[in-house]
Amino acid sequence: MNAVDRRNFLRTAAATSAASVILPITQSFSAPVSRSDDSEAKKFLELFDYDGVRLQDGMLKSQYDRARHYFYNIPDDDILKGFRERAGMQAPGDNLGGWYSGDPTVVYWWSKGVYNHFGQWLSGMALMSKAAGDSALGEKAIHLMLEWARTIEPDGFFFYSRQPNAPHYIYDKTVCGLIDLCEYGGRKDALSLLEKITDWATNHLDRIRKPDMGTEWYTLSENLYRAYTLTGNPKYKTFGDVWRYTAYWKTFTSGSELTRHNHHAYSHVNTLSSAAMAYAVTGDTEFLRTIVNAYDWLEQTQFYATGGYGPNEVLVPPDGSLGKSLETTSRSFETVCGTWAGFKLARYLMQFTGQARYGDWIEKLVYNGIGAALPMAPKGNTFYYSDYQLGGGRKVYHSDGTWPCCSGTFPQVMADYHNIIYFKDPESLYVNLFVPSEVTWNRHGG
Repeated sequence: MNAVDRRNFLRTAAATSAASVILPITQSFSAPVSRSDDSEAKKFLELFDYDGVRLQDGMLKSQYDRARHYFYNIPDDDILKGFRERAGMQAPGDNLGGWYSGDPTVVYWWSKGVYNHFGQWLSGMALMSKAAGDSALGEKAIHLMLEWARTIEPDGFFFYSRQPNAPHYIYDKTVCGLIDLCEYGGRKDALSLLEKITDWATNHLDRIRKPDMGTEWYTLSENLYRAYTLTGNPKYKTFGDVWRYTAYWKTFTSGSELTRHNHHAYSHVNTLSSAAMAYAVTGDTEFLRTIVNAYDWLEQTQFYATGGYGPNEVLVPPDGSLGKSLETTSRSFETVCGTWAGFKLARYLMQFTGQARYGDWIEKLVYNGIGAALPMAPKGNTFYYSDYQLGGGRKVYHSDGTWPCCSGTFPQVMADYHNIIYFKDPESLYVNLFVPSEVTWNRHGG
């Protein structure tokens, strides 16, 4: 029997359904000559942007519904407790504990932060509310934002302590949450809060930009550029320019492969979404070549057959280390966060190139990554690593227990199911995943 790859199968299936138009297969892609003027990038495809797509009964919807129920039922007072305590306010509720609660028994650089995943939860709830028409979840997110806003200090400070370095990470996640509450939750008042904390960050975030220093400063540009496209305020673009990871991004256009690996895997895939947004706001195709070439390198040297990457959370040299890791570690892939970074990068690439092959990666991550994750368990226990170890991989929750970083990303990646199935251009509908779902689209002309 002849092998049939995913795209050829889908093209064949499409022939039997007039309602299905599959992403075209492009044999090669050449970016136009680089330019540095401040113009928008060309897009071949558009997202439905969490609007008009509905999951129907099946694996993805079941997983989504469980996640929605889980995060909706976290008590608001528990989520807000640490912020209120820092502000000297009455703080009913229970301390959630774990990585992000300020728990002194947890030895991480972020252990003195107050619920660093707060911004991610605002983002996930806003996206899920928009995608599913879920007003109750949207109202929860709005209430959390308004109560959290009362704890911000006059100068815009909103962390647990004024320690150096760690605020980069917390600031980035909070920017994302406020943008999504404005864009998808209709809360324009989120922008005044965004401006307030950005003024503080502009004045106080240190500019030490060492790779892998723990702050993940190199992911900040994406959300700051999103803030710029949403508001038109140049302060966000200017601040986003500060955090470009030029030294790393240029390795994918200069051929300097020796410096691409031995970095934290998830965050160094996630920084490529900042390069994608740099292309989106400038039109400079140097950034487009960066993400296209980076994906090719990842696919050729870093991806397991599952689409996962990063054994022990590290990008590995292309010397057989990836295969060797199957014998040496059970920490094969940082599943939830790694899937989120993959979904985003693949979506940007599909928008900017129109190529179907990036959808192949999405499909692998759906079924082998987040779709294969254990559900959230009580007290913030979260599935973290996919285990591909030879001789007996197991599915277990993170050994540290409560609220690891993937618990922040979990609702965001659940919402993104609605943003990776269908794409569109002015004339045509494109189907990327054949999963139980429906889309309503008012195409121009009727």
